[in-house]
Amino acid sequence: MRSSFYLLLILISFWSCDTKKETEGHDHGDGSHTHSNDSTLTKAKEEMLEKTVVIATPVSPEYVQLATNVEIIPNINDAVKSVGVLTHEGIFGPLLFAEDIRSFFIELKPGMFLSEHPHPTESIVYTVSGKWVLCSEGKRQVMETGSVFHFGSNMPTGWEAPFADGALLFVVKSKEEGESYEPYMKGLNEMKVTLDQERANGNPFYLKELKPDHPAILFARSVNPNFDELLKNIPY
Repeated sequence: MRSSFYLLLILISFWSCDTKKETEGHDHGDGSHTHSNDSTLTKAKEEMLEKTVVIATPVSPEYVQLATNVEIIPNINDAVKSVGVLTHEGIFGPLLFAEDIRSFFIELKPGMFLSEHPHPTESIVYTVSGKWVLCSEGKRQVMETGSVFHFGSNMPTGWEAPFADGALLFVVKSKEEGESYEPYMKGLNEMKVTLDQERANGNPFYLKELKPDHPAILFARSVNPNFDELLKNIPY
């Protein structure tokens, strides 16, 4: 009886050791990462960044530097008020630049129109607020707050803003090597000049510049009974 008791204690001891090893470092079944604290424990305190607030600049929004390579924008709606460039395609502004990806916002003003065109890199686009119309291959979809979509490399897409409130979009896509706030904003200002010239050459960027029987106009009337009133009051 006593020998059985000692054997039970030995088995419990082995089980405890195995359990401890598993809880100290494990993955989620796909080998993606572990919850091991070894790297945190061995990192010297002087190497860790203090939590700081990086204030807004003319080319970047305010964000929180929580830790090394961990940045936070507490509220996108506040960030878009501090930085952005108004172009005929919408108001564009940077949010965060990561290792291989970047995020930015696009604010569509009521009455804006952008014909289908391809981009060399894919994107994921989330509608933060408002409503707008996504167009691809001549097909249209009303996008509302909370909707998200993806378009692949070189896939033509366009957008239309036939609703009174416009829309705010959050975009994530790959980052070019060395891309950061200043060169991104420089590119936006260059794009603004290019689009001004395109409009001067007759390229339409607003619904009021389209023919009455244009598919975008017909669709706008079908989804917004007040569209004609909006059409008469587009300020751009």
